Amino acid sequence: MTLKLNSGRQEAIVAYVDISAGDLVNGVASKAIELPAGAVVISGGVVVKTAFNTATSATLKVGDKADDDRYTAAAVDLKTAAVTALSLTGYTNKVGESLQVTLTEVGAAATLGKVRVHVSYYVEGRAAFSQG
Repeated sequence: MTLKLNSGRQEAIVAYVDISAGDLVNGVASKAIELPAGAVVISGGVVVKTAFNTATSATLKVGDKADDDRYTAAAVDLKTAAVTALSLTGYTNKVGESLQVTLTEVGAAATLGKVRVHVSYYVEGRAAFSQG
């Protein structure tokens, strides 16, 4: 059997969103990055630029409507400035749902904190140019 080569090529698409502590509501999923149907996330991360100053704990999950933590195997600690890679699942976004983030805070709500969520993805069936 011979493989059927795919001559279509596309660049990875990068999207990000900057979030401040006051942008999120504890326990409520918020749309963060729109993805088209057929998108497959191939890399990404959560960058805590300024640690959240909540009294006890603050964590963030990255997922979508069907699975609120699809891209975070463990919730990201927002009280420590760090970079956390997303967990890649190979999931193909079939209907163009947005990536969502969900904040969980314990204790007094944070008044300071900044985080960036970024992803790189490709879209199945899309081609910007051909090779071969």
